[in-house]
Amino acid sequence: MVQGRGGRLAEKAGRIKLNGRLVRRSPLSDVLELEVMRLGVEGKASLWRSLRTVANTDPRLDGAAVDRLLDRARRQADVLEELRVRAARNAFAPTAEARAATGTGTVGTGTAVTHG
Repeated sequence: MVQGRGGRLAEKAGRIKLNGRLVRRSPLSDVLELEVMRLGVEGKASLWRSLRTVANTDPRLDGAAVDRLLDRARRQADVLEELRVRAARNAFAPTAEARAATGTGTVGTGTAVTHG
C-alpha cells in the first residue's frame, strides 16, 4: 500500500515541468500531443499502404476498403498537421508584451503585422 502511494506521488511529481506553468498546461504540450497523434496516423497509413500492395492478389483483402482507410488516414494527417502548426505558432510566438515592445501585433489567423 505504501508503494502504491509512492508510485502515484512519483507519477504526479514527474508531471511537474520547469516551464513556469505548474497549474496550467503549457502550450508546448499541445504541440507534442499533436505530433504524437500525427505519428500514430502516419504509422496507420503505412500499414494501409503495405496492405494495399497485396490487396490485388490476396482475396482476404478488400482493396476498395483499404483505399478508403488510406484516404481517411491522409485526411486525418492533414487536419492534425494544420492543428500542430497552429499550436506551434501559439507555443513559440512571442509574448504579448514582446509584440507590443517591437510594434507588432496579430491579426485574424495569428499573422504578425508591423505597425508604423
